[in-house]
Amino acid sequence: MGISKKILLIIFLFSVCFISAQTTTDTLIIKGKMFVRHIVKPNETYNSISKKYNVSTKELKLYNKNSTIFYHQSLLIPIKSTLSERLLLKNKRTNNLFSLNSRKWKESRKKDTLNIAVLLPFYTTKNDSLLSFLSESQQTKEDIYKGSYMALNFLEGVIIATDSLNKTGMNINLFVYDTENDSNKVQQIINDGKLKNIDLIIGPVYRRNLSKVTKLYGRNQDKIIVSPLSRNTNVLKHGKNVYQIIPPFKVQIDKNSNYISKKYKNEKILILAKKEEEKYAKQYKSFFRKEKRKVKVCLFDGLNTITRDTLCKFLTNHKYIVLIPSTDRSFVTKTLTAMGTIDTNMTVFGLHNWRSFENLDIETLMKLNVHFPDPYYFDYQLPENKRFISLFKDRFHALPNKYAQVAFQQCMYFCFNKGDYKFKKYYTKGGFVNHHFPIVKYKDYTIGKVD
Repeated sequence: MGISKKILLIIFLFSVCFISAQTTTDTLIIKGKMFVRHIVKPNETYNSISKKYNVSTKELKLYNKNSTIFYHQSLLIPIKSTLSERLLLKNKRTNNLFSLNSRKWKESRKKDTLNIAVLLPFYTTKNDSLLSFLSESQQTKEDIYKGSYMALNFLEGVIIATDSLNKTGMNINLFVYDTENDSNKVQQIINDGKLKNIDLIIGPVYRRNLSKVTKLYGRNQDKIIVSPLSRNTNVLKHGKNVYQIIPPFKVQIDKNSNYISKKYKNEKILILAKKEEEKYAKQYKSFFRKEKRKVKVCLFDGLNTITRDTLCKFLTNHKYIVLIPSTDRSFVTKTLTAMGTIDTNMTVFGLHNWRSFENLDIETLMKLNVHFPDPYYFDYQLPENKRFISLFKDRFHALPNKYAQVAFQQCMYFCFNKGDYKFKKYYTKGGFVNHHFPIVKYKDYTIGKVD
């Protein structure tokens, strides 16, 4: 990661850290310049505040037009223009944070401004060196708390999405809040009324924090709430305007089952599962029994029972579809490794979190013809995705990771109704789950779409 990217990341973190640290602060754009708002504390002076934010007292007085300050006064603190211009102001836009054409955002919407809030775990309180980083450009990226990277990458995708739609139209006000994966932080954001006038809420990421938002606003038809990365569907019970991007394993298993039913007519079906995950095995078994297909189920009590000899008893000289509905990294790794030593024609179907199992051997995955649903799949050949990559490289001097990619796709869909998501109601009186995602497989040392 180059120094320019590090600075870009930190500027974003800098712009949200004051939101989490003080309940009355915001990040603002006024006449094309970026500010954060500071509430004066007891015994603070222009001199002490200028040192804290690494700006001159002359700048503070210029933008606040007061020669003296008083307790609880609201001050605008300018962020260094040379850095902020690299990030947000390179196109010399003015007024609101982003300006874009979003006519497709809810046809019935009469207002000309769209307020978007992004709630992510930046963990700013664990990044003690942020302010010094702004003035010491030689500081390394290792000084950033590693838990912050996912949120930073996601936010980069949000920025590129809004930039790609900046050709006049609706004004977009973007508000970024640090949840720190702390329920109390989320509750404070809610209590302070930060989300009261928000139209589109993306996040929080984790269920327990997201549920606080959906319980309060889940039935407010003036808002849309997006669960961007979680598979847990409990938050969907709280309202009809909640949308979940990542499908639960139940939906993924249905996707696998329908694909197998159409593609593989004659192969034997073997299900290998942990006893603790028997419910997923039963879901597969029930589907294929209805189709009058023979299904063999093998449940394992522990890793020690998974051996080549054990598996050979089930995998005779025939073509097999092997279903492994497990989310356990150790179980999946040991099972695939043992299967890789068996000379039998088979095709394996797993679940999408396998993609994050970095210890899986790519040669084994290709030999076993491993398939799985992939809601994170990003087609690099699509023209719009090629444009996204080009914009991202120009802005951040790096390639986008999966979090930036899904953030871009989510913003494009909910802000501009552009994308491949297709939602179905998950609960009768609840929210929606995305059902449109491909099945992929390993081939030629990469992952490619098969349906």
